[in-house]
Amino acid sequence: MTTSTDALPLPAARLRPAAARRRGRVAALAALPLLLFLLLFFAGPIAGLLSNGFKGEDGGLTLAHYRHLLDTPIYRIVLGNTFTIAAAVTVSCVVLSYPLAYLMATVSPTVARVLFFAVLLPFWSSALVRTSAWIALLGKNGPLNTLLTTVGILDQPMAFLYNFTGVMVGMTHVLMPFVVLPLYASFRSLDGSLVQAAQSLGAGSAGIFSRVILPLTSPGAVAGGIIVFMNAVGYYITPSLMGGPAQRMAAELISHNITEELNWGLASALAGVLLVTVLLSLWLFNRLFGLNNLISASSGKGSNHTGYRRTPGGRVAALLGVACAIFLLLPIVVVIPMSFGTTDFPIFPPPSYGLRWYENFFTDGKWLAALASSTKIAMVVTLLATVLGTAAALGVSRLAARRQGWLDAFFIIPMSVPAIVTAVALYYLFAPIGWVANSMAVILGHTVLAAPYVYITMRAALRSLDPNLELAALGMGASWPRMFRLVMLPALIPSLVGGAVFALVSSFDDVVMALFLTTIRNRTLPKLMFEGLANDFDPTVISASCLLVGATALILLANLLLRRKKED
Repeated sequence: MTTSTDALPLPAARLRPAAARRRGRVAALAALPLLLFLLLFFAGPIAGLLSNGFKGEDGGLTLAHYRHLLDTPIYRIVLGNTFTIAAAVTVSCVVLSYPLAYLMATVSPTVARVLFFAVLLPFWSSALVRTSAWIALLGKNGPLNTLLTTVGILDQPMAFLYNFTGVMVGMTHVLMPFVVLPLYASFRSLDGSLVQAAQSLGAGSAGIFSRVILPLTSPGAVAGGIIVFMNAVGYYITPSLMGGPAQRMAAELISHNITEELNWGLASALAGVLLVTVLLSLWLFNRLFGLNNLISASSGKGSNHTGYRRTPGGRVAALLGVACAIFLLLPIVVVIPMSFGTTDFPIFPPPSYGLRWYENFFTDGKWLAALASSTKIAMVVTLLATVLGTAAALGVSRLAARRQGWLDAFFIIPMSVPAIVTAVALYYLFAPIGWVANSMAVILGHTVLAAPYVYITMRAALRSLDPNLELAALGMGASWPRMFRLVMLPALIPSLVGGAVFALVSSFDDVVMALFLTTIRNRTLPKLMFEGLANDFDPTVISASCLLVGATALILLANLLLRRKKED
């Protein structure tokens, strides 16, 4: 440790300054493997990809590709679509998140846990699972059109898919939890006595919201909005499956230029535009809130907002919150009975029930092979990401604050960069050497995505850990490995398991990396599901989605029980 012994608690003062510094340097080396890994398989490949955007046909430097983006109408339209849709989805997520976050913060703990589950289950479920559920729900023969035509609201089915409505619904559903969670934290930190005071002074619902709640909760809304926008500008799966030609976004054109046109220059230029947009958004987040907020441990403290009566506007907001929770759960709930249908196309409610499509999943070799491939890849990725992320968190936590800042930023950036940019960069690097065919490329790509989740989880856990426990053990003569095994590890196990679960889910659910970094022989289950949705709707996708939802629900419940046990 580099802090002077005078400033340390008594156990630390017993440590020799030279020995403390030596332990600090050794511990800091633990961050080196993740640093080198991301330099080799994230920063380096992206730099190589972006350099193509500045290369001319003669190999010299040029801005021709970027000028082509501005001069060609289709590219201007697509870039406009990208930012317009991203902004619209951000606004939609913020607006819908307010009543749900308010409801979660103002109900009893038991009801709040139910609402948390309603938010976290879709959040942890694969975006592809949720998209497939919405496709089944919003189709011309889907439950929504059936309901609207049955009650007489519509004379004939309406097109909810392959247009702006479909993209908005799908992307809002996928990204909304990113706003709900920080906004809920803002509501929990809001002093309930301020609302009581406003009520006693005769303020109405609109006045309380505009003058008390909105100013105090806006940081959470803005933070969540920035995160949503960063994710939305590079989104690929939902727009490509639920949108039409008029809703094409930049990520789709990147894929088109590589797979269809073989135009790496334009694809690199588009990737550069997305990357700059995301980095500017991340810079703005850092300026407004600080990246430390992404890795801060929650104190678990919050104000009790159940002590004041709801105004009429509050009751309306609570009802809207219930509606928003139903919106998050609806596609998952509806798709479950549809998976037991026996028709050639999903119908709700099914005219007959059976296990036809589950039997097809477990008897068709391509589905079982894809499941086995996903499982093997996810297990390897979980191990790599957990080791790298945990070691880096331990190392960085022992560095000086000025050094922690830039390492935190570098380790967080991979989870902010659009997955398609990272995937294309790795494809450019690994395809020539054959690593795409043997799953090595997708394992490394998934680890790039998963390790930051483990790192953030463990950094938060280390911040909440009382340093005096470690210092006392070391001061009493325990070696660092013995102290870690007997003191730190038991306290960190719940967070370690949580980080590993995040790594497992992020690998198993990934689609974009798998599309570029696997072949037909080693494709993953999400890639096969994407092909079943994009090419010809295969009802087996619905049964596969339900299996993934069930597995996700079990993992989520186990993780919540583990964290609750830790808190108790």
